Amino acid sequence: MQANDPTAAVIGMDDREVDELLALLVTEEIQITRPPRAGLIMMTVKDSLAVDFHLGEVLTTEAEVLLGGERGYGLIIGEEPRKALARAAADALLRGGRPVLLCRQVNDCLDRARQRQAASHAAEAALVASTRVNFDLMAGA
Repeated sequence: MQANDPTAAVIGMDDREVDELLALLVTEEIQITRPPRAGLIMMTVKDSLAVDFHLGEVLTTEAEVLLGGERGYGLIIGEEPRKALARAAADALLRGGRPVLLCRQVNDCLDRARQRQAASHAAEAALVASTRVNFDLMAGA
């Protein structure tokens, strides 16, 4: 999966949004080639000197499906088997591009989730920004 993967919005979906996505996909014949399974992956981040640092292991759930001859893969942080399956199915559907109407509906569902997540992140960023202290404006400093 690439950084601009349209299915990345599934990661931040709540249960209602996952149900909505799965309801769209119920009409398709989905073959689960790798059932959801939990695992651990190493989380690597860059430190303040831009050197890779292994923060620790992160619990993930992955799944793989086959839909219309197209393979789909879903990886989710945490133990979330329904999300992993939903992401894998959406990945396979969007890769195949058929049926077009269903692809549009799935993209709309993912767009709504992305918009909700962006609004939530913006509200959180505004809250954090309101607590910022500017020490340069302190008297005598």
